[in-house]
Amino acid sequence: MLISLLILLFFSIILEGTITALPLVLICLICMTIVLRDSFIFLLAFFAGILLDAFALRTLGGTSIFLLVIVFLILLYQRKYEIITYPFVLISSFVGALLYLIIFGYSGALILALVSTAIAVLLFMIYRLKVKDEASREKLRYS
Repeated sequence: MLISLLILLFFSIILEGTITALPLVLICLICMTIVLRDSFIFLLAFFAGILLDAFALRTLGGTSIFLLVIVFLILLYQRKYEIITYPFVLISSFVGALLYLIIFGYSGALILALVSTAIAVLLFMIYRLKVKDEASREKLRYS
């Protein structure tokens, strides 16, 4: 599953850096953070931000700092709240996408944040179904 998430992150970097204004990398990182709950995602967030800044011809490091803060906040809330839920994905992706779009000066931030939230919930739903499917296969294998 980690390899599929990394491939998705790679394509998100390319799409967001060249074609679309949707914060696809942020969405992908939020879902990865919620699903994996690993500190390895900090490294991914840093390099993804550097690549996005290079593609967008912005000052290097701004996007990296934003992505690192979002990943840090999600991992910080993991201790206090149950983060593997649809409402948490909905709220965190909406707030994160809206802040990202406002800070980096995109027009139509509210609409883009709503679309990003829908994509994040759909992506999280696919992750959950994939995890359930893998768990049921393991259970059948040992039965």
